[in-house]
Amino acid sequence: MGFTGLALGAMLFRHGVARAEPISAWRPPDGKPHFAPRAKSVIWIFLCGGVSHLESFDVKPELNKYAGKSIEDTPYKAVLDPKKVNANIVGGNPAHGNRKVIMPLQAGYKNYGQS
Repeated sequence: MGFTGLALGAMLFRHGVARAEPISAWRPPDGKPHFAPRAKSVIWIFLCGGVSHLESFDVKPELNKYAGKSIEDTPYKAVLDPKKVNANIVGGNPAHGNRKVIMPLQAGYKNYGQS
């Protein structure tokens, strides 16, 4: 703010426009919210690993095109080449099984608006 802000603050204080409230004694938090809550309900969603990248806003029509096939049956089989795959990639959740088949989009998509 510089010197102008310092002078402005002093003038506002002198005229009673900008005065701080008196310092009150500190009290520990009481667990109540600062403001009255407005939400009537909350939807809590827990997903193993978070929102699926397959169902996000990034449309992937190729998933429907190659649904039911393995990656080796698509033009993208080179992505599994051990020379190109980073050694630090972690596999999927073992509890989900060893899936080898590409799954299609579950929710579908539709274009809206104009880009």
